[in-house]
Amino acid sequence: MISTGMYGIDDMLGGGIPDGSRVIYSLDPGVDGQLFMISTLYEALEQKKSCLVIIPHTTVEAFLHDVEQLRGHRIRPEEHAIAFLDSVDRERIQRQAGKNGATMTAWQDRIKKVCAEKKIEVLFGYFDILYEDLGLEKCLSLLTPACYPSKSTVIVEHLNLDGDAFLDLPEIRRAFDLILAIKSSFRPLPHFNYFTILYTSWSTQLRRSVPFLVKKGHIVPYIPKIVVTGPPHSGKSRFVLNATALGVSVDRFGSEGPDITTAMDFGWLHWQDFDITLYGTPGQPRFDAMLPGVLKNAMGAVLLVDATDRDQLSRAKQIYKTVAKMHLPVVVAANKKDLTGVMGEDEIRKCIGIGKDVPVFLISALQKNDVRDVLESLVASITRFIY
Repeated sequence: MISTGMYGIDDMLGGGIPDGSRVIYSLDPGVDGQLFMISTLYEALEQKKSCLVIIPHTTVEAFLHDVEQLRGHRIRPEEHAIAFLDSVDRERIQRQAGKNGATMTAWQDRIKKVCAEKKIEVLFGYFDILYEDLGLEKCLSLLTPACYPSKSTVIVEHLNLDGDAFLDLPEIRRAFDLILAIKSSFRPLPHFNYFTILYTSWSTQLRRSVPFLVKKGHIVPYIPKIVVTGPPHSGKSRFVLNATALGVSVDRFGSEGPDITTAMDFGWLHWQDFDITLYGTPGQPRFDAMLPGVLKNAMGAVLLVDATDRDQLSRAKQIYKTVAKMHLPVVVAANKKDLTGVMGEDEIRKCIGIGKDVPVFLISALQKNDVRDVLESLVASITRFIY
């Protein structure tokens, strides 16, 4: 098993990339995703794997310089079992084989020769130039065991100019055991990059899409904002405080009852490899004008209701309609399950007007485990949401 070298992704893949797999990291134009393959390369070198890096678009020195700028420290070939086939090798192959159209065979021979001499365990290849030179069918033929030991792992990066149609091609699906697409969102705010695990041959898990940041040379899964909203006295402030390691609540005592949130609750947590910020909104109708603006920058929402107060559900329905218009993943948390007079899930769904696709949890916001169950469900929804 080879680690991807990226926080959280190994867990999503069941521990990493099985030996002998073929992997494609597909990058949309303009996306900040070059670190995906580089992170896996660094991890393979850390695991003392013998690696071949095929870089027909550049020289070895230029590649090492660029990698150092992205990652923060340099790969030193003299310290690792690493070999390269670069743009100089490509030019030689083209000169020697171009006239008789034997370019593909020449590449096969060179790859096979290096793999045998260096006992290569992991091949890393930049797909684009070879794709242009050889065409898709011949380029894919370089990824077959005819060119390298059958137990070697192959990982390629591809700049995808053809969109989802390319990744849906039958020959692509047959060629790779892991297809991971790195894209940018179409939403203007928040504008974010995300990766999608489209396919794994060794797992039947659902497709997952995860926003990410690049921090200090590492890929970090990231959910910038989750909004916790709902009627007054539903327990939003307590939910945010119990969900996070650091939380701030802005409350006052007013005519509507004790502990009325007059501004926003904030909380920050690092959880399951995600950095998450929680925003708790005031529940009074006079604050409704601010809710669409808060939701506009969110990745998901928790609608909190008091499960013992039927009169509150009409207000919850109004808020839910606002959330639903934003087309965000949402989870309903029915609070105060530890008190008497708790309504059932079906009644709550009917009164708010939510379908079976929206999870409903009966919780106590005083119990951290209950709060985390709600967040776990919402994070799962966010990572499986089609952006």
